[in-house]
Amino acid sequence: MKPQLGLSLVVLAVLSVPHAWSQTGSDQSQSGSADQSQSGSADQSQNGSAGQSQNGSTDQSQQSSTGPQVAYTNSEQLPPLTMLNEVTANTGIQLFMTTGALMDYNSPGGSSHGYWETLGQFGGGVNITQIRPTLVWNFRYNGGVSLEALSLRGASNYSTLYQSASANILWQFSKRWQLAVKDNYIYTNDPFEPYLTLDRVPTFNDPNPVIYIPQAVVELNVGSVNLTYQMTQRDSLTFTGGESFQRYINSALSADNSYMYTAGSDYQHAFSAKLSAGGGYSFTALDYGHGLSRSGIQAITGFASYQLNPNMLVTGWVGPEYTTSKDIVPTFCFPGFGCFGYHAVYQAQWNLAEGATFGWSGTRNSLRVGFRHQISNGGGLLGTVRLYQLTVGYRRPLTQRWNFSAGFAYNNSLSISQYNNNGFLNLLQAIVTFSRQLSQSWNGSVYYAAIHESQRYTVPQSSTVGINGVGITLRYSWGHSLGR
Repeated sequence: MKPQLGLSLVVLAVLSVPHAWSQTGSDQSQSGSADQSQSGSADQSQNGSAGQSQNGSTDQSQQSSTGPQVAYTNSEQLPPLTMLNEVTANTGIQLFMTTGALMDYNSPGGSSHGYWETLGQFGGGVNITQIRPTLVWNFRYNGGVSLEALSLRGASNYSTLYQSASANILWQFSKRWQLAVKDNYIYTNDPFEPYLTLDRVPTFNDPNPVIYIPQAVVELNVGSVNLTYQMTQRDSLTFTGGESFQRYINSALSADNSYMYTAGSDYQHAFSAKLSAGGGYSFTALDYGHGLSRSGIQAITGFASYQLNPNMLVTGWVGPEYTTSKDIVPTFCFPGFGCFGYHAVYQAQWNLAEGATFGWSGTRNSLRVGFRHQISNGGGLLGTVRLYQLTVGYRRPLTQRWNFSAGFAYNNSLSISQYNNNGFLNLLQAIVTFSRQLSQSWNGSVYYAAIHESQRYTVPQSSTVGINGVGITLRYSWGHSLGR
């Protein structure tokens, strides 16, 4: 790794590990507070590099400045260039170019109706990081053009813009107050793109995996804000807020866009360096189909986190949920003639939600397992759902240059929305990736991904969708510290 690239990696370590007060055992980022505190972990960056939190975490003191320097003392004197260097000395920039190809086989409704899809991508981006004594921020953008060809009879080739961006801010604006802001955005027609980070455990503010729609451009965004007050060395109070949306672009499914907003607060106490626990309240507002189905979810959650040993951590959370919903449904429906008239249907229900995560990391291996059951966003098309979800992620460096990662997820969603009564999704997805550092600036990867699902939405009939794909990417990156 180039020394000049270290600065770009430091911010991921800073954002993914607890701040200074975590030495008392109040590991806020590891708490089981409905996984809200994990929503902005560094693993949400598109590179998905879970191992980056191991890199250069001790370099922060070397990158930090000693404080503002006097630029000039006479009001009639112009500031020298050293003032600019004071700003840029702690700033790093990384430029990169990426190209790759994906070939996948789609089998909607059975292999007899299957077809091949070839997707080529060409793009580039920028990654900027700045580290100050009390402020760390990072911005990353990647964009380009994808060229797509289908083997379907009468299908034509076409090109689509794809882009992704992420922003992270960590601000220690006083001795006891800390603000963390995170946002991730994706715009793509690559069916595998939303699934390429399977090796991270989903968080409370993350939507469920996207229901796979062939040849649909999907736009996703997930954002969160956490404001933490360190009451004592062992007690902390966190206020959280979040939003996410999912839209279908240039598709008949555009009427089924979904939006989610969350807010809440949590209290946590560190009983020891290994054990911490607490509780909190959250409210989630869901909107599906531009007002056709709306739900409000209130939850009271108790959570705990226990460090079994230096390499093993277990977290868990449980609590009641109260869900109220309003659905706009047809008044009369006649087969062959359609539906006439619409009216609102209201309902409310109680539910017990629970979840747990297990993390283990060794010298060369790391494993993450997560489970959750709750009322949540259906990931599009289903509205509000009762969700069971299991995720597994594994990483291992094979040699000095070769790395291996694998991810698996199972998702069982049953719609509780009257607008989409009895809609469901059973989803299995997996990905295996081999990556190699070709040189200091070049790296490549090859992956195999598979998605299999059975689903029913908007129509009474169930359907089965299967997709298998092999992809390869090649990446060149250049990084430098602006002030050196």
